[in-house]
Amino acid sequence: MNTDTDMWMEFAKSFGMLFAVLAFFLMALYIIRRFSGRFGTKGSVELIKVLSVHHLSPKEKLILVSVQDESVLIGVSPAGISPLARFDEVPKTSLEANETAVTGFQTLLKKNLVKGNRLHKMPAENDSAKSCADSGKGEVL
Repeated sequence: MNTDTDMWMEFAKSFGMLFAVLAFFLMALYIIRRFSGRFGTKGSVELIKVLSVHHLSPKEKLILVSVQDESVLIGVSPAGISPLARFDEVPKTSLEANETAVTGFQTLLKKNLVKGNRLHKMPAENDSAKSCADSGKGEVL
């Protein structure tokens, strides 16, 4: 028996088990972080809501937050966070309460596509001599 070979085999086994345990913990951490926000929020009430964010510079921004039927304008900078103004009324947002951002994006995309179709009419294949020069298929005759 060669003790050097046995020692390297034991080292490889120990390193392999260490790698397997670390991979398991990293995978568990990823799964917990990925799905932690999806469970437990169905019956909760949203007490704090970010209404608007305006970036002044890469590290400074203004945030309008709604808290218990009151709006607070907050300034965020590297030096800290400070309240700038308080408003008694919460301003109305442009999105309806039941309309999500995805629906808003979908309707905006549909509007732009419809507007784009009206502005850019695709030429038919037998429209004119110009269509013969450029068939619209990516090839020039």
